[in-house]
Amino acid sequence: MNVHILFGQSTAGGLKWAIRENRENIKSVHNIKIIGSPDHFAGGPIFHLDTDSGIANRTKWFKDHMPKNEFHDYYEKEYEERFRETIQEIEAIPEDALITIWHAENAAEKTGLSFVLKLLADRKNEILIINSNESYNKFCKHPDIYYVSLHTGELSQENLLTILEKTKGNKTLSTELYKQLVDEWNELRSSKDVLRVWENSQIKSVEAEYLDSFMIELAIELHEKPVNQHFMKAARLVGEVLGRYEQYIGDAFIEYDCCT
Repeated sequence: MNVHILFGQSTAGGLKWAIRENRENIKSVHNIKIIGSPDHFAGGPIFHLDTDSGIANRTKWFKDHMPKNEFHDYYEKEYEERFRETIQEIEAIPEDALITIWHAENAAEKTGLSFVLKLLADRKNEILIINSNESYNKFCKHPDIYYVSLHTGELSQENLLTILEKTKGNKTLSTELYKQLVDEWNELRSSKDVLRVWENSQIKSVEAEYLDSFMIELAIELHEKPVNQHFMKAARLVGEVLGRYEQYIGDAFIEYDCCT
């Protein structure tokens, strides 16, 4: 059995669709299970998140801080249950299963990777890690172009399937790297900051106001346009930040930051 863990339910859904549509070309398709984490680990507190109190604290922070829109409704009614269900799915993986964890070069997926490895720390499973950025550039792109996606979900379903097939024979996670990533999680979980960014190929915990200067500059630029001189909807600024900030922060946290 091969269990694939991806960060983002839409990303996991893309891989499921690709496998379903190409099942005749994939060996042992019935032995593939896909788990999609519903969380975005760049934003919100992760202090002691591998404990019940840490999960409750993260849930409460979202309930207290998310704008009164669909994000707030999700965190108010569904988030904690889905988060705990995902942990239960991971804990229920048979010990003879090969576990494949997908991630890209961003704080959200790298933090998620370390968190999942912490959950699996006492297991005997072999674990394969797929860096979707590296794999795309190795197996999918034109040879003269180097492309860095902000997150795994930006890759097409065809790309995901190609990477799945091409990485089957890769070496599993070494004991040394496993320990390094779990140690990284133990350091991250000690911080009470509510935002993480990807800087110099590392996860960096920063204060919630970290994006403020970037947002202010964009707001000033947008207000120079005639249509925005008197009034500008927050959604306009959120969309501009999402489109121009070269980090995978997530629209929920950006909307929170814009509205506070």
